[in-house]
Amino acid sequence: MNDFLIEYGKCRKNLITLPDKWEELVDLDTITVHLTEIGAKQNLIVKGVQGLDIHLQSQGIPVNCYYMVVGKLLDSTE
Repeated sequence: MNDFLIEYGKCRKNLITLPDKWEELVDLDTITVHLTEIGAKQNLIVKGVQGLDIHLQSQGIPVNCYYMVVGKLLDSTE
């Protein structure tokens, strides 16, 4: 998994902001987002990705989830 950068954590709001270094290191068109709901079913979706901001949407209850974001490195040989 040397060709990818991973960011993970816990989110309690509708926005995940990636570190600034991702702009220089990662092809932002290759970002994938994995979400695991905590506590209750929230029907979480990724509403959109704008630059380093990942916008989430839930159905009526506050966002509470674990996330993992994967992006392919720009200097990757694959």
